[in-house]
Amino acid sequence: MWSLARIAVKNAWRSPLRGALTVAAVAVTLIAFLLMRTLSANWTERIAQTPNNRVVTRHKIGWGQAMPKHYTESVRALPGVKHAMGGRWAALKHPTNDRVWFEGTAVDAVPFAAMHYELVAPEGQKQAWVADRQGMLVSEELAQIYGWKLGDTVHLKGTEFPGDWEFHVSGIYRSTRHGFAKRAVWVHYGYYNERLPVSERDLIHIVSAEIFEPSEGANIAKAIDTHFDQEDNQTYSQEDQALSASTVGRFGAVLSAMDVVSLLILSVIVLLVGNAMAMSVRERTQEYGMLRAIGFRPRHIAGFVVIEAALLGLAGGLVGLGAAYPVVERAVSRYLENTMEFWPLHVPVAAAASAPVLCVLLGLLAAAIPAYQASKLGVIEALRHVG
Repeated sequence: MWSLARIAVKNAWRSPLRGALTVAAVAVTLIAFLLMRTLSANWTERIAQTPNNRVVTRHKIGWGQAMPKHYTESVRALPGVKHAMGGRWAALKHPTNDRVWFEGTAVDAVPFAAMHYELVAPEGQKQAWVADRQGMLVSEELAQIYGWKLGDTVHLKGTEFPGDWEFHVSGIYRSTRHGFAKRAVWVHYGYYNERLPVSERDLIHIVSAEIFEPSEGANIAKAIDTHFDQEDNQTYSQEDQALSASTVGRFGAVLSAMDVVSLLILSVIVLLVGNAMAMSVRERTQEYGMLRAIGFRPRHIAGFVVIEAALLGLAGGLVGLGAAYPVVERAVSRYLENTMEFWPLHVPVAAAASAPVLCVLLGLLAAAIPAYQASKLGVIEALRHVG
């Protein structure tokens, strides 16, 4: 068997150009497959990691509509609510590099720090941020992009309300929740609010409430909306996990299409390797005839073809896997983040681990027909073959 494998390895590279092109084609196809799986898996992973003990409230008309700030206190006073935090979208950008997109939100610092355990930072940094009205809590990724360090004074520009906003980098956090706050800054609502035009003050876009019993989330959401039902600004509340699920649900057709495209991409790998093996068998028909004449059995001939196809699949899979990380997690991810406000992409471990094995199996599948045809070659017929 080892001798057969050695011969198959030599056969795979007897035509270096074709072998290299086949490996490259398999690699590119695998990258496309991993991109599809990454996009699909990243959507569904958001739901799995969303906390089930929070209820989110927005204006009934939509996220862009503002609500009075006192809604936060009203929600906090309802039975079953442990913490409640009001927040407003802070339209901020970097003054010299506004091509890098990030989220900016002005929040009530004390309940925010108590509620968001998925934003991991040293306790001293969190407390320093809470204590400093001009403090800014920033993600590790943004800190790396802009070179921000603890204690730095940062100047940002307002996009909706022009002006220079000065903040202090009080804390740098790491988000353990998939797709949440990977590129975000959090500032104090009080400091942000007092610098807005008078007509825009004391307004919020979101109330996030942490509840004691996750099983009561739906009931508390209903109670919040009932409480504000007679107000001019009515609300729409959902469990945070249900909100993530509904967001993903809107893209259900897209996710299903991605699954279909993934299968089509795998079929392309079969066609690529199958075509390469069919050409190889045709070119080596006389050689196989000579091998049969000196005593090699049909299974040996089939083994040459199968092992060669598996090697091409494995080589393409390894090359594609190695290239997928910089292509998907850097190039594609950063493009989507900066142009579509997407969250960072990460290739799923399960998909990455199975990719080389999958390519080998697809190579074996692709070799089935050429291997069968090669094993059925008659000695005289093969030796007479020209081409």
